[in-house]
Amino acid sequence: MKRAVLKSVIATSFFAASSFANAQQKLDIVQIMGQFVQASYAASKCSKPDQKTLSSFLSNFKIVSLRATEELKKRNPGLSDQQIVEGLKKQSATVEKAIDGAIGTNGCGDPRVQDLLKRFEIQANLKL
Repeated sequence: MKRAVLKSVIATSFFAASSFANAQQKLDIVQIMGQFVQASYAASKCSKPDQKTLSSFLSNFKIVSLRATEELKKRNPGLSDQQIVEGLKKQSATVEKAIDGAIGTNGCGDPRVQDLLKRFEIQANLKL
């Protein structure tokens, strides 16, 4: 039963209804983390950020990830840290597959991928 709850909670919390970020929803820290995951993966496939940009992004991603994990623990006190991490990994894999599909069909020029690459730059430049 915990696995079913985990899947449901992580799926709805982490990426809402879409494998790409839905900008029309009010974002919370868990959704922001999802956007970081998406942007990071797109950048790993379609761009070569310089070391400074990459370091800045990773620093911000670490902060967002810690806060999102804390939030998921609050929302789901019955889940262990390991269960939360496993759920996030599964959701990340789902998103990566969707991004790979977009790249496979339309290449890195796909507008959704280009939006994620822009988001990567914005996220790298955040002052958290």
